[in-house]
Amino acid sequence: MRSVRLSAGQRRSVFGGVLAVSILAVLVALQASAASGTRAAGAAPAALRGATADCSSVKRGGTLVYGVDQDVISVDASSTQDNGSLWTDMNIYDQLVRLNPDGTKVVPDLATSWDVKKGGTVYVFHLRKNARFFDGTPVTAADVQFSYDRVRSPNAEVNWTLQAVKSDRAIGKYTFEVTLKQPWAPFLNDINLWGASIVSKAIVTKLGSKFKFQPAGSGPFYVSKVLPGQYVLLKRNPYYWERDACGKQYPYLDAVKLVYTPNDNTRIVKLEGGALDAAVDIPYNLLASVDKQPNITSKTTPQLGIMSIALNQRKFAPFRDTNVVQAMNYAVDRKSIVKAVFFDNARAATSPIDPGVLFHSDKYGYPFNLDKAKALMKASKYPNGFKVTLLTVAGDTIGNSIAVVLQNELKQIGVDMSLQALDSTTQFERQTKKQFQMAWGYGTSDNLDPNSNMLYCCVSTGGADSANTGWKDPAADKLYGKTQTATSVATRAKLFDQWQKIVMAKAPFMWLVNPTNRFAYRDNVHDFFLQNTAHWPLWVVWKS
Repeated sequence: MRSVRLSAGQRRSVFGGVLAVSILAVLVALQASAASGTRAAGAAPAALRGATADCSSVKRGGTLVYGVDQDVISVDASSTQDNGSLWTDMNIYDQLVRLNPDGTKVVPDLATSWDVKKGGTVYVFHLRKNARFFDGTPVTAADVQFSYDRVRSPNAEVNWTLQAVKSDRAIGKYTFEVTLKQPWAPFLNDINLWGASIVSKAIVTKLGSKFKFQPAGSGPFYVSKVLPGQYVLLKRNPYYWERDACGKQYPYLDAVKLVYTPNDNTRIVKLEGGALDAAVDIPYNLLASVDKQPNITSKTTPQLGIMSIALNQRKFAPFRDTNVVQAMNYAVDRKSIVKAVFFDNARAATSPIDPGVLFHSDKYGYPFNLDKAKALMKASKYPNGFKVTLLTVAGDTIGNSIAVVLQNELKQIGVDMSLQALDSTTQFERQTKKQFQMAWGYGTSDNLDPNSNMLYCCVSTGGADSANTGWKDPAADKLYGKTQTATSVATRAKLFDQWQKIVMAKAPFMWLVNPTNRFAYRDNVHDFFLQNTAHWPLWVVWKS
């Protein structure tokens, strides 16, 4: 995950007016009533892959022009906290381990196997000997140690990834040892994240600070050109180690051009006109109409994601009042939003943990209860309400539609919320600098263990100051620490249940909706899809 800067736009021609206004009318009505030999490409349903799943029919070559709604800020995985960058990272780097295609367990990647010793505190990884960086040099244990030490640095933005590591060392050219501070339940899930990507020691040492947009990985593609705010060009790594079931080398494409296109309408027009081969985040109300266009297919797939509002306690006193936070949560009719905005392609959020992720609980969600919301506001320090500003993303159809709904619903309890739309990069920067009162956010989980995302959102020492809200609850922090060191699944489940109860009652967030992936592609594009982690496995895509 960490944080998503979702961008989209309005398409008046299909919907006959601004989407959010129409949604309000609908809401009124609703409220009245081991090495696998195949790179893990996520859970691709047979219906999605279709007949093209037969690798004998694959054609090599060509460039995929992919319209994305988030710019790439950096391809240095140690300083990546946004999805636009990390999803790119996952196409240009390898990690020691990765998820299997269904996302249900950890399997080998650069490491073909590993031994666990000394009660789960020592891991010895055995590296594959045929992995090569994009320049043809071999991936060795020295590169792995360099990469891990770099991420463990206090200056690395994602040092939380390896927070369990006490020390590491290369004990041979292709053998790498990690010693943990204590047994750590999510360790293997932690090291399949982008922050644990392996870079070339020689290349990064040579480039120094210039590494931000330079190639240094052993993944399917490497970075060829970056024009910030315009596009990123990825080219095939000719030395990539993995083959498909027919023995053909991945990736199939010669190149991928990630074209930053933050407006929904623009992405759809370019896709229909042939300027784009594929596009992400098609608005839910337009999926059917896009699918009817000649030579275009639109899809939705399951996603481990959540849309939410962060409430900045450091900058805005009312959000330090638990009664206010709870009142705002009870005032929102999430189920109606799911019907009106998402056309039932989502579900009402009941926890910061996605329903598809381990240890999720439905017990502590907020049902719509306006009377209770009003009573809580009356009992708060702000019974007469207050004025506040929500930062949204300019051109984001979904986010801005929800924002208008929230604006009207919160008004009923005296919260006068204004909207400030910013471009996606500025909105993200304002959040990271804590220059906001309320901020729209959209996050996805990168594996099935909640550890990394929950560290980001709701743990004061997790590396992001509780998603930049300044929330700190010593009891919740202590409880969360126990979830990381407990090795029994049953014990972790019990601890996470207790932790979610505290977070849902006290943390300054409005967890709103668990959405689905939605995307479209032209009919000459094959095996294009989004994983449940929302990652793009571009190495399996091919064009006819």
